[in-house]
Amino acid sequence: MHLRVYRFDPSVDREPRYESYEVPYQPRMRIMDALDYVHEVLAVDIGYRWLCGSKKCGSCAVNVNGLPKLACWEPVQERMTIEPLSNLPVIRDLVTSRAPYEAALAKISPTLVRRTEYAGFPEPLKSTDVAPTAHLRECIQCLACQSACPVLRTGDTDFAGPALLVALSELAQDPRDGAERAALASDVANVFKCISCYACEPVCPAEIPIVREAIEPLKRMAYRVGSTPGARRAHAFLDTVKQRGYANAAAVAARSGDFGLGALGVALKMRRRGKLKFSDALGGRATPGLEGLRRTYETSEKEDK
Repeated sequence: MHLRVYRFDPSVDREPRYESYEVPYQPRMRIMDALDYVHEVLAVDIGYRWLCGSKKCGSCAVNVNGLPKLACWEPVQERMTIEPLSNLPVIRDLVTSRAPYEAALAKISPTLVRRTEYAGFPEPLKSTDVAPTAHLRECIQCLACQSACPVLRTGDTDFAGPALLVALSELAQDPRDGAERAALASDVANVFKCISCYACEPVCPAEIPIVREAIEPLKRMAYRVGSTPGARRAHAFLDTVKQRGYANAAAVAARSGDFGLGALGVALKMRRRGKLKFSDALGGRATPGLEGLRRTYETSEKEDK
């Protein structure tokens, strides 16, 4: 096998580099086995991290040929470019710092907040009470989803990222928790910055439906109480659809008060491509079938309450 490994020590190196190694293949070989061979047999002092070796701790996640993978679990490939996870500071070579993630985790109060007395020991809980968070509890915090997130790739430091939203949603949907998780989701984690691209789900080693079972429930909660621009845009989006039967970018911006320079630049590009008419912000034709659409929304909102 041919390995091309990312090498970079910020304390001594000016720029990252790649070094190549040849590793003999063995049946049932994992990516970690290949890295161990480079370190132990070829005597190369590369930095990489692992602990459990059994898909439980999440510490060995790296990018392999552009995709996040658990090195202890995924099989080797004939040719591999192995790099550190994206969207995280590099400590050395394949080792990334978890400090930004852990600092953000601390801000969301990552423990249950009890407002009522325990009903007994052991505490009686129905399976239906904990069903919404069953998959979320399987998260091993490997941060593969953080690495795949295109919003974090833009350098947006306000967005918590999918891994944080999974942790927050697990608490928010727990019937025993009494904290104001909806406000945290909107104002601290900035859940509305998630664009629901689903890039996080294919790379999750625990196969958690991150968008459907973690992020979308948080958005519904934050929609009711949020005061951030994202929450205002969500309200403006829904109000526009209820009024016209379709989403119009100019009308959403007008209702939410989103007239920053960044939004104006995007609007001008959309207008040049024929995707936006500024006149629609003031009026606009309602789509056929609007009354049926409104009834659908009213029914779903009643059920949600």
